[in-house]
Parts: sequence; structure tokens; C-alpha cells
Amino acid sequence: MPKRRNYQEKEERRPPDSPDGLVVAAANNKPFAERFIGVFRLAKAGVKKDGRR
Repeated sequence: MPKRRNYQEKEERRPPDSPDGLVVAAANNKPFAERFIGVFRLAKAGVKKDGRR
């Protein structure tokens, strides 16, 4: 009996689409970009509330 080959078909992996609107806004507005990066870093670190308000 010949050996059977199992071919595993994987879905193509790709990163999630970038938030184009935010990227464009940040590129055109430097103060917004700086605030956005700060908030993003806090969110990535797990900080739930921003103490600057």
C-alpha cells in the first residue's frame, strides 16, 4: 500500500489592516501624533486611565 501524503493547507496569514485614517491624521498633525503615541504606549502597557485630565 503506497504512503499517503497529507497536505496541510494553511490560510494566508497577514497582519490586521492598519488604521489608515489615524495614520494620515498623525502624519498631517504633529501634536495629535505625539498625543496618540503617548496614549497608545499607555494602553499597550495596560494602563486603564489617563491621569492627565
